[in-house]
Amino acid sequence: MPSLINELMLGEVKAHVSGATCLVLIDASKLNSEDAIKFRTGLRKVGARLKVAKSSILYRVLPAGADKAVPRKGPVGVIAAGPDISATAKLINDLVKEDKIALKGGVIEGTVLNAKDAATLADMPTREQASALVLRTLQAPLAQLVRILNTKPTELIRILKVKSEPEAAPPAA
Repeated sequence: MPSLINELMLGEVKAHVSGATCLVLIDASKLNSEDAIKFRTGLRKVGARLKVAKSSILYRVLPAGADKAVPRKGPVGVIAAGPDISATAKLINDLVKEDKIALKGGVIEGTVLNAKDAATLADMPTREQASALVLRTLQAPLAQLVRILNTKPTELIRILKVKSEPEAAPPAA
């Protein structure tokens, strides 16, 4: 029979994981307390949450196939990414580069990712960058159209101005 503590932890992890479209699994055993506080604060700023749990509990919560990313023993950090998955991945990637955490894998909308695939999430643009890129792409043809429409009347005005001015006498030789 499972202990009361394990049942409570299972409930907490289920609540943490439920509704999340993106989960990232990490090994945070090398993370000291000061860096952990900074990391959690950074995650909160981008709308993500970190929960560290036993791997045996995670097996029961994660979708099928995700067990490959979870080590057999020890605690595993589960990050439920917020609305901006890329910003969360960039925070994680910074600590991976400093060798303070190890990336184990992830789950995006039921698709299981290995550590390499989960690391590529950091290369994606953030939500704001993607919005700006789409806006720029949509705005470029409109700006060109306005420039073309403004060019023709301007040319017509220049031609009329030249025609309306009296012709100057040719210079004497």
